[in-house]
Amino acid sequence: MDTNIIYESKYGTTKEIAKNLAMILGPARYGTTDEWKNEYENSEYIIIGTPIYGEKINPKINDFINNNIHWLRKKKVFLFCVNLMQKGGERYLEPLKNILGNCVASTKALGGKLVLDDLDSEDYSKMKNFTKAYGVPFQDVDLYNINQITEYGLSIRKHRDYNIKMPIKTLKAYVEKFLKEHNNCTLSTGYDNMVRSTPVEYTYDDGYMYILSEGGFKFANLLLNDNVSVAIYEQFHGMNTILGMQITGKARIIEDGSQEYNSYLDKRKIKEDKLPSPLHLIKIKVESAEILSYELNEMGYGIKHYYKAN
Repeated sequence: MDTNIIYESKYGTTKEIAKNLAMILGPARYGTTDEWKNEYENSEYIIIGTPIYGEKINPKINDFINNNIHWLRKKKVFLFCVNLMQKGGERYLEPLKNILGNCVASTKALGGKLVLDDLDSEDYSKMKNFTKAYGVPFQDVDLYNINQITEYGLSIRKHRDYNIKMPIKTLKAYVEKFLKEHNNCTLSTGYDNMVRSTPVEYTYDDGYMYILSEGGFKFANLLLNDNVSVAIYEQFHGMNTILGMQITGKARIIEDGSQEYNSYLDKRKIKEDKLPSPLHLIKIKVESAEILSYELNEMGYGIKHYYKAN
């Protein structure tokens, strides 16, 4: 497994964050320093999370880093702490960053929770002194923010997944070749709380996907929201042959009987007067694509790539 999350957690918040990050970064493993196994050293990406109590890093996290510094410095390391400060919490991670050096890809402070009734007597006393020293109310605090955690996880994914990049022109050619070689996709549309995913046939030409449809629920969404997502993939047989693409785009319904509509039917050799029922044409501008492909890996690039159209 390429990604491992090491954490310590006394009251559960850091554990919850580590679990959520593991889901976002999957496949990824998460566990405490006591659960660490030497075989995990093969992981390329190491994420280390610590709660902050008494303005100090958890001692087990300190010990873990100092005892494993010889191999950690060869990895990509992401550090995060869980604290009760609105701003400036990254300063708690400076000692760890100084020990690890250039292998640290980023540091992040995430909001935590304080439930006074859950604290043991020692932490209760420390927290009371802390709030008094900083002139803040001695009361329950909840700075836990799932949006912040999600954004952090996605930022790590971006750093991890797109680190060995294919040249833009080569990537564009690969995307277009993939789209032309396939003709089935899942079209996802949505508006408000209405969401629809529909398996459809498509064709591709010069930056656009074209879909003919008799109609249906998806058109209700398209009339209200032109943002769409499209998934194209092959049957999964294992990570060594995984191949798929997720597209983000803008959809437009082409007017029935218009020149563009008739031109497309002619190109497909479809006679409108022979159709049992009218077909409506959806034209999707491909704005971006996320690619997961074993072929890219075999070409010497990262297995995941992000393509943004001009």
